Amino acid sequence: MSIKRLTPTTLFTLVGYGAIGGGFILFGLLPCWQEASALRRVIAERRAAQVQALADSRRLATLTQRADLLHLEIRDFAQLVPDQNGLGSFWEQLSHELDATGVQNTTVRALAPTRLGKCQQLPIEVHGTGTFAQLHDFLTHLECLPRKSSVSRLNLDSDPAMTDKVTIDLTLSIYNTLPLENKAGDYPPP
Repeated sequence: MSIKRLTPTTLFTLVGYGAIGGGFILFGLLPCWQEASALRRVIAERRAAQVQALADSRRLATLTQRADLLHLEIRDFAQLVPDQNGLGSFWEQLSHELDATGVQNTTVRALAPTRLGKCQQLPIEVHGTGTFAQLHDFLTHLECLPRKSSVSRLNLDSDPAMTDKVTIDLTLSIYNTLPLENKAGDYPPP
């Protein structure tokens, strides 16, 4: 076996083909591979961003729902637990509603307040007589007062003589925040 020697023309041709192949790889395929790699990175980043946006959207929906629930819980807080005691104005409104609905023989008296953390409960006993419709109207009007109250005790007794009169014994509670107590070292809230 004899090994043929490469002639200069053959060598020149091979070097030319090698240069063309190297140029194709260097200037044709390598930029395409780099661009494909960059596109894969961009696609992966965008997919990650989409996953993050979806997670953020779900979190936002949860937070929005929680904020709505909190709003429902505290929307009447200023009416339920005002800064001032306001017993006099509530008493006046209560008396007006008792008169307006026709409840008779009414007595209203305040009981001792009960401390509830930073708030206090002010119970009010109401006693009166009227028809069931009048008592229903009174309780309905009570819900519409600017100052919110809660009914902690309700007792209805019918007249033993079988008239249409009903006696109501009711304990309402209103609430208010307690004034801040500044002790040594305590600072008022900002």
